[in-house]
Amino acid sequence: MLPPQKHTFDTLWGNDAARSLVPRLLAAGRLPHAILLTGPDAIGKRSLAFAMAKAILSIPRSAGAAAMAPGVLTAREADFAPPSPQVEDADVASPPEEGDDLFGSDGELPFEDSSEEDDLFGSVPPPRKTVKAEAPPAVAAPQPVAPRPSLNERVCRLVENSYPVEYNSDGIPKTAGHVDFTIIEPSGGRRGVLVDQIRHLKEATALSPMEGAYRVAIVMGADTITQEGGNSILKLLEEPPRYLVLILVANRQSRVLPTIRSRCSIVPMTPMNRSALAEKLVTVEKLDRVRAQVASALGEGRPGVAITMIESALRERRKEIFSARLQIDRVGRMATPHAAARINATGKLDESLWMMLSFARDRLVRTLVPAEQGLLIHGDALDLIDGVPASAESLDAEGDRLVRAFGLLAHPYLPQPRAALEMALWPD
Repeated sequence: MLPPQKHTFDTLWGNDAARSLVPRLLAAGRLPHAILLTGPDAIGKRSLAFAMAKAILSIPRSAGAAAMAPGVLTAREADFAPPSPQVEDADVASPPEEGDDLFGSDGELPFEDSSEEDDLFGSVPPPRKTVKAEAPPAVAAPQPVAPRPSLNERVCRLVENSYPVEYNSDGIPKTAGHVDFTIIEPSGGRRGVLVDQIRHLKEATALSPMEGAYRVAIVMGADTITQEGGNSILKLLEEPPRYLVLILVANRQSRVLPTIRSRCSIVPMTPMNRSALAEKLVTVEKLDRVRAQVASALGEGRPGVAITMIESALRERRKEIFSARLQIDRVGRMATPHAAARINATGKLDESLWMMLSFARDRLVRTLVPAEQGLLIHGDALDLIDGVPASAESLDAEGDRLVRAFGLLAHPYLPQPRAALEMALWPD
């Protein structure tokens, strides 16, 4: 699979509505000043951000900066949903106006004025007003798909050369790549975007574009911006230059500061259908179907996770992980240290924990519904899944311990990550 900076709208997988947003807005001349891409990790947000940047920066200066839409363009206003079909009946009830609820304006019944003497058993109120159409309108034609914006090869090459970003000791990116393109992301092992990086962003975007009609900035980890950094970027969001398009990327929309979130056009991204992802892995990555289905299920519809599972050869290491886990069930608690050492030696601990969680899940499925083999992630490893019987209660508790172990791995002061693994392997 291509790295994020190499993608265009045509090479992205899934999220058709999200990747068609910028082409449709460019065709309509309604490009917003700030776009917030949200969704789970490794779902393609960074790839989509680079595809957007390539398309926007390819607009030549001669075209001039397109007129920005006033205010914030929401996802609904950005035409995510297809237009509603026109009504064909010549005699239809008039729809409620904007702001009316199911009971009419201000909570009143949608009838004409009725007298105070009418009660539940009184005269029947007159029917709703109808509108007489002069002529039956024609059925609405399907909305044409917005054409893909033409990409400038030189612009695409410069955007790709801008990433990965090289930073100095203060977290400020060094000048490289496209002159009208800026990237901000957590650097130097830090978990968040620094306020100094936001200040650099404001300085870089204060200049008018030097080559095209727009200047584009991508902020990775928008949900890690501190309160101080949020206050610094707020001015840029409230009074943006007409030539600037700010693309923010966040794994969790709820963690983005409300002052930032309310001033952006939010574009949600969702996992792919597992069957569709497996088909992409077969046709594009040339994987065998069984291996593609396992990677798709482990990735839970996220292309980045599925590709990581394939590149790390995690599927090939699962036999050792599963065998070590079953060793504890066969021998008892005394085998926990040895099993933990075997699992820890297979590779990255977070990947091993993820594989063990899927293994516990498959064992639970086989315990509760043994006939539903199609629900299994590791359907080609039934000898290990059925190796040692276990109760549903113990497997459910094991899943909870593995989830807690993931949280411990993310703790900055955990001295021995292997301790989290041993706690997940055996209950207190």
